[in-house]
Amino acid sequence: MTRIMMVAGEASADRHASRVIRELNLRFDRPEIFGMGGPMMEAEGMECIYKINDLSVMGFSDVFSRLKKIFRVYTGVKGLISERKPDILIPVDLPDFNMGIAKRAKACGVKVLYYIAPQAWAWRRYRAKTLSRITDGLAVIFPFEQAFFSSRGVNARYVGHPLLEDNPAIMNARWPVERIMMLPGSRDHEIIRMLPVMLKAREIMDAVYPGRQWFLPLAPGIDKEQIRSMPGIQGITLTASMVQADLAMVKSGTASFEASMYGIPEVICYATSPMNYYLARFFVRMEYIGMPNIVAKKQIAPELIQGDLTPQGLAKAMMGYMDDVSQYQDVRRAFGALRAGMGTKKASYEVAEWAGTIL
Repeated sequence: MTRIMMVAGEASADRHASRVIRELNLRFDRPEIFGMGGPMMEAEGMECIYKINDLSVMGFSDVFSRLKKIFRVYTGVKGLISERKPDILIPVDLPDFNMGIAKRAKACGVKVLYYIAPQAWAWRRYRAKTLSRITDGLAVIFPFEQAFFSSRGVNARYVGHPLLEDNPAIMNARWPVERIMMLPGSRDHEIIRMLPVMLKAREIMDAVYPGRQWFLPLAPGIDKEQIRSMPGIQGITLTASMVQADLAMVKSGTASFEASMYGIPEVICYATSPMNYYLARFFVRMEYIGMPNIVAKKQIAPELIQGDLTPQGLAKAMMGYMDDVSQYQDVRRAFGALRAGMGTKKASYEVAEWAGTIL
C-alpha cells in the first residue's frame, strides 16, 4: 500500500489539496493518505490527524500570539514522518510551516513533492536554494515561477493553476456595471480592517450610481450575524458566486487573481497593522502587490495600499470603471490575455501524475 502524507494549513489549500487526493485515489490502488488538512481533504478520504483550524493565522503579530500552539502542532506533524513512514510527502503552500516538515522528511529518506511554491521571487530568495535540497519536485502554479526556481537548482515544473479547475472560462461581467462585489478577505482581522472602508465607499458610490446590486460572499466560519450588525451593511447580499459580479473591490491575494481569471475588472486593496506593513515593506521587493499585476508584470488593475485605501479613494477608483467603458473593456481584455497565458493544464492531475513518477 502506498503511504502518502499531505500537509495543508489554510482553507484554499484544503480545496486545492482535496482535488489532488481525488486524483491520487484514481491513480493508486487504495492509498493510505494522512497528515494535516481540512474538511474537503477529509471528505476525499484523507485521515486528518491534525486540522487546518490549528493554523488559522496570518501576519507576524498573529503568529507571535499563537506561537506556542503552532509549535506544538508543528512538532506533532514532524513526528508523523517517523511514526507513519510515508513513501512521499506532499506539502501544500504554507512555507513557514511546511519547509521544516519537508526538511525532516528528506532527512528521513522520504520523497518530497512540494505543491504551490513559496513566493521566494518576492522575498527571502534564499528559500529557492533550500528547496533544491529538500524537495524532489516543486509543482509551481504560475508560469514564470518555473524559470525562477529552475535557475536556482530546483526541479520545478509548471502544473497549471488550481483555480482554473473551477472553470473560470465563464466571463459574465458586463458594462454598464450593475452588480458589484466586495471581497475584504476571509480572516476576521482582514474583515475588521477593510470591510468598513468598503462599506463607506459603497455609500459614496450609491450617491452617484444608485440602484446597483451589492454582494459580500462570506467565507465559511465568518459570523454572519456580526457582519449584519455593521453600519452600512443593509441591502447587501451575503451569499453570491464570483461569476455574478460585473465589478469588484478585492483584497490582494488569491481572490484578486481569481477575479482576473473570471474577467472581472477590480480594484485591489490591502491594509494591515502598522507593524505587519512595516515588516512587509522592509522585506518585500515587488513593484506590485496584486497577483494579476505581478503575473502580467504591469499594472492592469489599480492598487490601493495601506494609507491610500480610503473610502474616497476606493470609490473614485471603482467609479473610474463605471464612468468609462473603454477602461472597463481594456481591463477585461488584459485579463482575458492573462487567462490564456496560464494554459490548460489541470493542476491536481499533474501533481498526482508527478507523484507517481517520483515514487
